[in-house]
Amino acid sequence: MKQTSKTLSILLALLMIFSVTVSAAGGNGGGGNTPLTLDSVKVGDSDLAGAKIPAGSEIALSFSNNVTDSSVLAGNISKITVAGSNGASASATVAPGTDNKVLLVTLGSLSKGAYTLTVAAGVTAKNGNSLAEPVSISFNVNKGDGSGDGTGSGGGNNPLSFVSAKADGKDLSGATVAATGTITITFDRGMTENQADNFAQISILDKDGKKVDGVTFSDFTKDDDGNSFTVLSYKDLAAGDYTLKLGKDLKANNGNTLGKAVTVNFTVKAAESKDDDKVSGITTMINAILNVIKSIFNFFAKLFK
Repeated sequence: MKQTSKTLSILLALLMIFSVTVSAAGGNGGGGNTPLTLDSVKVGDSDLAGAKIPAGSEIALSFSNNVTDSSVLAGNISKITVAGSNGASASATVAPGTDNKVLLVTLGSLSKGAYTLTVAAGVTAKNGNSLAEPVSISFNVNKGDGSGDGTGSGGGNNPLSFVSAKADGKDLSGATVAATGTITITFDRGMTENQADNFAQISILDKDGKKVDGVTFSDFTKDDDGNSFTVLSYKDLAAGDYTLKLGKDLKANNGNTLGKAVTVNFTVKAAESKDDDKVSGITTMINAILNVIKSIFNFFAKLFK
């Protein structure tokens, strides 16, 4: 009985030693089930999320473990991508940083617009731990190369981007405008070709979705920032809610398209009625007559004084 108890004590001690060894191996960052984490994504000292950065910027991705070892580097690079606002791939290169926990993403000659950096699940560290969930971070390029593409050569997959729609120098979205006026519509690259087809893609819709007639456009003009704009003119709209619609097939000179429709909602205020105009005109005429009578009265008053 004593021999049995002694044997059990030895087995229990060995089991405890084995448990401590396994726990240490799995909990010190050297392997086990601890997931890899993406600790920061920065441009310089600033977080990338929501940032406005120039084309060609370098983005540093810092992980919790070595992700640049030759055994995992190629696979990790393939899991990091940059895409434009319609999901099309944008020009960017991925390379190891000086720290083995850092991967560097260098943007290509992107044009101005919205982009998303995506780090797919499965990025793997040298110790075998991997990123459990994908990470996506949105940012904006505010200084493009003016070429309107993702490569700087007049092509590429980078989509055409809508920059703004303005009435009287103010954003059209949510604005209240006059029944007759103009809207300046701006895109992020050359639009001087394909003008007739592009104008057919731009319309004003009433609250029932019906296209408004009588809309005209100026030729596209390129501004100093490399953007292109057209001035849409409309007239005699009834008071109410309207939508400016830009079709997904709007095409830049390099052949890239908008990719998805854009809508901007605005309101037209009620115009002054003709009766109001008549009353205003009569009031003005009466005031003029009274002023003449007053002048004549003052003249004779001085004459017979």
